[in-house]
This record gives sequence, structure tokens and C-alpha cells, in this order.
Amino acid sequence: GLEDPYQRKYRFNGHDSVQVGVVMAKGFNVTDVGKEVEATYHRFEEALPYGVSVDQIADQPEVVREAVSEFMKALGEALLIVLVVSFLTIGWRSGLVIAITIPLVLAATFAIMYEIGIDLQRISLGALIIALGLLVDDAMIVVEMMERKLEEGLVKIEAASFAYTSTAFPMLSGTLITTAGFIPVGFAASTAGEY
Repeated sequence: GLEDPYQRKYRFNGHDSVQVGVVMAKGFNVTDVGKEVEATYHRFEEALPYGVSVDQIADQPEVVREAVSEFMKALGEALLIVLVVSFLTIGWRSGLVIAITIPLVLAATFAIMYEIGIDLQRISLGALIIALGLLVDDAMIVVEMMERKLEEGLVKIEAASFAYTSTAFPMLSGTLITTAGFIPVGFAASTAGEY
């Protein structure tokens, strides 16, 4: 609200200014809100007298777009590194299995996120990057176990069944332990705990 006398004085580009902050309500999409805010301040700017201007200081939708772009870049780099390492160490077939697993799981994840209303925000992107590491690790474990069983003489179906049944519980345990490491963040009193 209006304070008279004021307690804070804002300056922007060397001039006195009035700062207005827009906080997004829960359930809205940051990019949609950003477009609405931009359209509103352009309409507001047209009605201002000469010498008064509206300037945007922070642009959260742009930050989100950059984060999504950075995630896609990191995903591409991770996929390339995993492919190269897999091809060089465990063969082209295993590398191909791992390379196919990543986009399929991410596509399913994006579909589920869309259905339950989780937007691509910085927190969800961070979670996806962590999950990507777990996914690659689990896929490598299964592929290596399957290759070992194939070398021992099992047929493909039996080797695949053994690999998944014998590694499912240890992989689940490892994933749950990694996830448990983030539980204290949920109880944090700061804004990090909100996520």
C-alpha cells in the first residue's frame, strides 16, 4: 500500500521510480502469466504522460525458458556421453538399449506431468536431471547383468528376465535412498521447503 512518509526509496537507471511486483498464484503457468503481465504493462505504458516510462526489471518466464533450454542441452549432452561410453565399453547393442530407454522414459514422464498438471519449472527440471542420472545408472546395471547372463549361455528371454528380477529390488532400494536424501529439504522453513 501507499506509505506516507515512505520508508523505502527506489531508483532505476538513476531516476526515482515506483516498483510493482507481480506474484503468481498457485496453479498458473509462469509463461502465460508473463505474457499477460507484458500485455498489461504495454497497455499501461500507452496511457502514461510524457517522460514517464514502464521498464521490466526481472522476467521470470525468460528464466524458465532458459532453464528448459539448458535442460534440453544437458539432456542431449548426457545422451551423447552415455552412448559413447556404452558403445566403447559394453558394445553397440547395449548402448542402443540405453539410448532408447532415456527418451522413452522422459516422454512418459512428460506425459504424466502434463496429465497431473506439473509444469516445467526450475524445480521440476532439477528433479528430472537427477532422475536422468538414476535412470542411466539403472539401465547400465540391467544391461551389464543381461550381457553377463548371455555370456553364461542363457537365452535372451531368460537373461532379460533374470536381469530385471535380480536387480529390481537393489535398484529400487538405491533410488529410494537417493530420494530420501531430499526429504529434509521438504521440511525446511525457507522457500526451498515449499517445493
